[in-house]
Amino acid sequence: MTSATFPEKVSNASFYINHRNHWISAAAIAYVFIGYGVGVAALMAASGWLNLVGLLLVIHTLMWAAYFVHDFMHNAIFQRAGLNRAFGQAMLFLTGSSYCRYRDLAHHHLAHHKDRADFSAFAIADFLQALPRPLRQLIIGLEWLYFPVINFILRWLCLLTPFFSQRRRDERWRNGLQLLVRGSLFSAIAIYSPRAVLLYFLAYLAFIHILRFMDCFQHTYTVFRLDQPLPRYDLAHEELNTFSNVLTQRWPWLNLIFLNFGYHNAHHRVVRCPWYLLPALDRELYRPDYRQVVTLPRLIANYHRFRVHRLFHGQGEVVDEASGVSLHNFVGAIGVSFLVLRDPIDWLPLNL
Repeated sequence: MTSATFPEKVSNASFYINHRNHWISAAAIAYVFIGYGVGVAALMAASGWLNLVGLLLVIHTLMWAAYFVHDFMHNAIFQRAGLNRAFGQAMLFLTGSSYCRYRDLAHHHLAHHKDRADFSAFAIADFLQALPRPLRQLIIGLEWLYFPVINFILRWLCLLTPFFSQRRRDERWRNGLQLLVRGSLFSAIAIYSPRAVLLYFLAYLAFIHILRFMDCFQHTYTVFRLDQPLPRYDLAHEELNTFSNVLTQRWPWLNLIFLNFGYHNAHHRVVRCPWYLLPALDRELYRPDYRQVVTLPRLIANYHRFRVHRLFHGQGEVVDEASGVSLHNFVGAIGVSFLVLRDPIDWLPLNL
C-alpha cells in the first residue's frame, strides 16, 4: 500500500463499532461537567492565577463537550441511542449551541457522511454580498482582526429563526426558555463578578477559534443547497477530500487534547468508532506517510493567510491524484460545523 492508497475494507470494523469502554468515557464526561463548573468558579475568584486556570479549564471542557456532541450524534459512546441523545443535548446546552434541536443537527451531520458532501441553505459569500456595504465591510474587518463574527452570526440565526420564520415556530417556547435560563445564569455571574463574564467571553472566543480551525481543514467537499440533487460519490472521492489534521504524529497521546477529533479519515471509515480507539483504527488503515494527514502546525499559516479570502471563495485545491498534497492553495472552509444549522433565512430581507 502506497502513501496515496487505502484499504477498501476495514478488516476488524465490528470491534471498533461494538467495543465500549464505559469507564473511560464516564471519566472523560465527568471531567467535562466537573471541570466546566470548577472553571467557571475559578473565573469568579479574586486570584489572577485562579482566573487563568479557570480560563484554560473552560476552553478545554467546552472543546471536549463539542467533540462529545459529535460522538453522541454517531452513537459512538453508549450502545443505547437514548443515552447518547440525552448526553448530547446536555453538552449542546453547555456549549451554547442548543438553539437548534439535537435531532436536526444530528440528521444534518449524518447526511454529510452518507452523501459525502456538505450542505447549506445559503453560501456565506452570497450572504455577505447581499448585506448593505457598511455592514459587510464591518464583518470583513472583524474577521481580519480574528474576531469569528461569521460563527456568531450563524449561532444567532439558529437562535432567532423560530421567532421570525414559520418553519421552526414550534421551537419558540423552547428557545425562549433557554434564553431565559442562560441569560439568568450569566446575569447572576455578572452581578457577582463582571470580570468573570469578560473572561468567559474570552474563553468562548478561544473555543470558537479552536473548533473553527479544526473544521476548516478537514474537508474539501462540494457544498450543496439543501434541495439540490446530489451526485453519487464513492469512497475514493471521500478519501481524496477528507484530511486528518492531527496535532502530532510523533506523540499520538497529545491528540487527546482534541479528543482525537483530528483522526478524521479513520472516523469517516468507521463513524461509530469511539474517540479512544481512533488512533488504533488510524494505524490499522493508513501508513504514517499517508498523504491525507496534515499536522496542525502546518496549517496555522493557511488559517492566517486566507482568513478573509475564504469568506468569498471556495475551500481551495489541495490534492492532485498524480502529485499528492499541496497546502499552498488549501484555503479551508468557514461556517461548517456540526453545532449549527445553515437553515434558509427567508425571514431576512436579503436576496439569497
